[in-house]
Amino acid sequence: MMNIARETAWVACALMLTASSVYAETRVSAGVIGAFSPQVYKDTDTDPLVVPTVNVETDHFYFRGLTAGARLAPKGSTHNLVLSATYDPRRFDPADTDDPQLSQLDKRDTSIVAALAYQYHSPIGRFQVLAGEGVTHDRDGVYGEASWKYAFNHPLWGVSPEVGYSYNSHELNQHLYGISDSEAARSGLSAYEPGSAGHYFVGASGYFMLTERIQLLGGVRYTNLDDEIANSPMVDQSTAASGYLGVNYIFM
Repeated sequence: MMNIARETAWVACALMLTASSVYAETRVSAGVIGAFSPQVYKDTDTDPLVVPTVNVETDHFYFRGLTAGARLAPKGSTHNLVLSATYDPRRFDPADTDDPQLSQLDKRDTSIVAALAYQYHSPIGRFQVLAGEGVTHDRDGVYGEASWKYAFNHPLWGVSPEVGYSYNSHELNQHLYGISDSEAARSGLSAYEPGSAGHYFVGASGYFMLTERIQLLGGVRYTNLDDEIANSPMVDQSTAASGYLGVNYIFM
């Protein structure tokens, strides 16, 4: 199944490269974003993340901070296929936890997720279904997402509410939230092998033009974990709120 997914992604990429011989006007901006996303793991602190960003947008390609993608059809088409690569920051480092049992567990690394998405742009918003797989480190498993998003745009501002469901396969949940027999033996925690599950989310993102070139960005998201994840001995909360705030300078 994984080989089929990889072959499908490469075929889609080839089609997108072929389709992108004509570009729309390129838009380029750069700035800095500060983000906060609390860890769901027990007694594990999360430091706020501040990163510089470079954003490039054309009819068929885009690069936004930690995500790059290519579209088969021009941006804004009713139907589209999008191939993307995104940095997935989900991780666990036993050195970051104050829980003496969790500190005995194995490290769980971040990954780059390669994904293929179908988008349908309708009068009531954008519907998207996506399937992806980690391509770095030792992370196995499939990630999926179904979402709806609607953009309210004004010349000086815009707000986009969004709701959806994110899915992790059994292998991915085992990597992020499972406890192996060997980990259980040395930590004293119960061994745990979660099945496939995910989380619901609702959020909104937006922007405000401070000047013709300077743009203020922000967003918030609330997530609710399925019981299969929330019941892991590593996890101490089933809900979380995250957000970001940033500023962009638009060059063109």
